[in-house]
Amino acid sequence: MLGRLYDRAILGLAVTGAMSLFLITLMIVADVVLRNTGHHPLQSSSALSEYAMLFSTMAAAPWLVREGGHVAITAFVAMMPGRLRFVLGMATQVLAVAVLAVLSWRAAVIGLEKAALHTMDMRSITIPAWVLYAMLSVGLGLMALEFLRLLIRREVYSGSEGAS
Repeated sequence: MLGRLYDRAILGLAVTGAMSLFLITLMIVADVVLRNTGHHPLQSSSALSEYAMLFSTMAAAPWLVREGGHVAITAFVAMMPGRLRFVLGMATQVLAVAVLAVLSWRAAVIGLEKAALHTMDMRSITIPAWVLYAMLSVGLGLMALEFLRLLIRREVYSGSEGAS
C-alpha cells in the first residue's frame, strides 16, 4: 500500500513537472504577444519561469531515474563484460545515493537556516528563500531513494537498456 502511494507520488510529481513546463511555454508566448502588440509584458514571467524550471526539474528527476532516463555512458559500458558492467553499475549507484543524500541534506539545512532567518528571494516577485531549498532537498532526496531502490532490486542499466 505504501509502495503504491509512493509510486503514484513519483508519477504525480513527473506529471506536475511536465505541466509546469507547459505553463512556462504559455507564459512565454503570452509575454511575447503582449510585447509585440504594444502592451506591457508580465513583470513576473521571468522569475516565475525560473522557479518553475527548478520545480519541474526536481519534480521529474526521480521518475527519470526510475525509468532509466538519467544520464548514462552506454556506448562505453556496453563494451564491458557483463560482470564488470554489473559491479561498476552497482558502485556508481552507491555513489549516486551517497552524493544525492548529502546534497539533499545540505539543501534541507540551508532551507531551515533561510526559514529561521526569514530570508526572502526577491526578484520581480518575492517568495520565502526556503521554498527553493525545499524543492532541491525533496527532489534530490527522492532521486537518492530511486537509486537506492535500484540497488536493493540489484537493477543496473546495461548498454542496451535505459538512457543513453
